[in-house]
Amino acid sequence: MSTVDLIINHITNQTMSYKVLREFTPFSLSEIKSRIEKQEPVMSVNDLKLDELKKIREVLTKLNILGTKVTMKDVTGEITLEVLNNMIASYEGIAEDTEELGELMFSDEDVWRTIK
Repeated sequence: MSTVDLIINHITNQTMSYKVLREFTPFSLSEIKSRIEKQEPVMSVNDLKLDELKKIREVLTKLNILGTKVTMKDVTGEITLEVLNNMIASYEGIAEDTEELGELMFSDEDVWRTIK
């Protein structure tokens, strides 16, 4: 499974940053602190799951507002918020296309049933 990982580089508001991380990760406070010190990911999400990508974007946005400096990485290396947003937009487009295709397929079945 490929992941998008969130690594904390610098925290300005520790209390609020830890609160955000506790809200979105299953880790204890001591585990979060340990991961930050070791420059290990504090959050990893499946890069093929739209809801997980949106979740990491939300965390990133909240941390940025607090002044926390973060790095995101995937299998290719460091990625930007723009790349993450493009991934999300692509998956949303695919989901919309799939839904439309499904509706077309089912509406065609209804037409054929009516004709028979």
